Amino acid sequence: MIDPSENQHASEVRTTRSLGDLVDSGWWRELPRSEFEEILVCINSWRQRKRDADRLDDLSNAMTKIQSTLDQHQQPRAGHEASRIKNVSNLAAIETEIASTDPELFFDAVFDQPSQRLAVYGSLKPGGSNAGQMTGIEGDWRDGTVHGVIEQPGEYLEFTWDVSAPPVSVLVFSAPRLPEHFDRLDDFEGPDYVRTLVPVAIDGVIHVCNIYEGKRRKKTH
Repeated sequence: MIDPSENQHASEVRTTRSLGDLVDSGWWRELPRSEFEEILVCINSWRQRKRDADRLDDLSNAMTKIQSTLDQHQQPRAGHEASRIKNVSNLAAIETEIASTDPELFFDAVFDQPSQRLAVYGSLKPGGSNAGQMTGIEGDWRDGTVHGVIEQPGEYLEFTWDVSAPPVSVLVFSAPRLPEHFDRLDDFEGPDYVRTLVPVAIDGVIHVCNIYEGKRRKKTH
């Protein structure tokens, strides 16, 4: 007998691939840093909103910023080869898919599968006190850096994404089945942490990764 969850996973993979076919992988790496970061801020705000109306506003803002950014950067700069951004299909083609799929799948396709990456800086790291939470997830670890602040206001470390701060070291865990574990990891991290998307440098290349940000510092800054 086929597990229904396997059928659902396969369907999500097909949907993600179909959306991904409409954009060139890594197109956003050619954007000015500030514009790319503004898009991630909108997506993170959408994730954290409680009211449906607010969530729709933030989702619309994220989509608008992506579209306007693509429109502004479609033409290659003088003296440069044609940009990959120039070949990205108009987002109107993608937006027709959003009504029938999860926006998380859309952002996953547009930003080269960030759901398969988790940047870790504290107890979830190999050898950390809560490393067991990652046991059983088949994947690999790589060194990375992200601009931000790591503090320890209590028992555990807390990270805050801050684009003006120096880069801090993280370990990035990559795994195809990681999305299946995020609900469990979210519950484990608890109400003092929120999972956000941040740009992480791995071997000199920027990747969009999930990370758990502490909420307490955000409340006082």
